[in-house]
Amino acid sequence: MRVKEMFGLLFLSISVCCVGQGSCLFKNPLCFYHSDILAYLQVLHKNQQYEKMASFIYGPVIGQGGKAELVAGLSGVDFGFALKRVGIIEKGKNKWSITYQRTRLGTQENVKIECALVGDTCRVYLDPERWRVLFGK
Repeated sequence: MRVKEMFGLLFLSISVCCVGQGSCLFKNPLCFYHSDILAYLQVLHKNQQYEKMASFIYGPVIGQGGKAELVAGLSGVDFGFALKRVGIIEKGKNKWSITYQRTRLGTQENVKIECALVGDTCRVYLDPERWRVLFGK
């Protein structure tokens, strides 16, 4: 295959892939670069992009210390376990409950998170109890 043809195919595949995303990217829990919100947060964590992670979290876990405290907390948690989305329930027009199955230390367990559209971006709701359930601390 010639170089021109390869670039043409690459451009076509990128435009087909990304044209439909403009209207929904980050606007629901399943619209995060062909993944879902928790898998996307896990990728950000693996790449140590805690500031970006913090922008997808809302709720009481963002206490008086603000975003800086949240970023420090995210940098110290274990978030490298295997995740598999097993269910999603729409709880309202812009609210969802998602159930994940995770494997930690050879044990499978279900974890439920709540998401909502806040502003123009889907975000995960975290309070201290949900923080402990999700991150184990």
